[in-house]
Amino acid sequence: MTAIYTFDGDALRALEAPTAARRLRWAAWRPDGAAALLVGNGGQAFVFDGRAFAPLATGSAHNLRGVAWAPDGRRALLCGNRGVVLLYDGQRVEQVRSPTIENLRRVAWSPDGARALIVGNGGVVLRFDAATGRVLPLPGDRAHTLRSVAWRPDGRYALIGGNASPYAGYPRPHALYRCDGRYTQALMATDDADDAIAIDWRPNSTPAEACVLAVAYRRNRPSNKLFTYDGHGFGHQPVDAPGALLGFGWRPDGSYALLCGEGGALLRYDGGACAPIVSGTADNLVGPFWRPGVAEPTALLLQGPAERVYTV
Repeated sequence: MTAIYTFDGDALRALEAPTAARRLRWAAWRPDGAAALLVGNGGQAFVFDGRAFAPLATGSAHNLRGVAWAPDGRRALLCGNRGVVLLYDGQRVEQVRSPTIENLRRVAWSPDGARALIVGNGGVVLRFDAATGRVLPLPGDRAHTLRSVAWRPDGRYALIGGNASPYAGYPRPHALYRCDGRYTQALMATDDADDAIAIDWRPNSTPAEACVLAVAYRRNRPSNKLFTYDGHGFGHQPVDAPGALLGFGWRPDGSYALLCGEGGALLRYDGGACAPIVSGTADNLVGPFWRPGVAEPTALLLQGPAERVYTV
């Protein structure tokens, strides 16, 4: 059974998951916090209102790996294997014509809602134009699996993270890229073979600062670290965890972030140091997906695959 957890700031609690659910892979809350979309294998999707789960017919049999709501909360984009791009308007799901058959993994809307970036295997970066409803490929100097994307709060550009491990092939690609919605440019963040697992911009930070969760494998053992990027330079620090970390996300008020990963790893990051939190589970944790628009935000976390994968 797929396990879904909530974190209320103090403890992790398991929710009763839909019995029909196969493996869920990603989630996103509507900006007003009224509902979340959860997507997963076999084209499955659920709408969650904080209490109950309702199945959503997607018309797709392919694994869905990413979902994000537009800033106005009127529609959401879903993406997945075989280049699948779906548009949800709050009532039904429609397939959008895609220019690729590569597996797509993450999607992020620009703050003004005019466009969204979709990233995936083979270095694919796509742009969805809200005005036309079209998806177009973007040029750029990247390669191999791209697996994280987040727009700077002022919309100037997005950061895109990818796999730069020895498994990514030769020549070894960069782990981090910068995209203004038209072109994608590699950033030299480190000489290490890092996989940029997750990216999130700290809310209310001045100047704007992004945090990038990265994992490097040495002799098949994971080494976790956090990068910070302010548009000019990088900082980084190691993160002590028993296994590979799989997710990072700031609380909506920017007071702290959660990190989660293999073996039930859960940590709190205050912008300076990381402190472990007892999760009470040995499940691999994916997320966190913070609920916005409420007085006391909670986070959803999903049970990740039991085996190590490089494309959560």
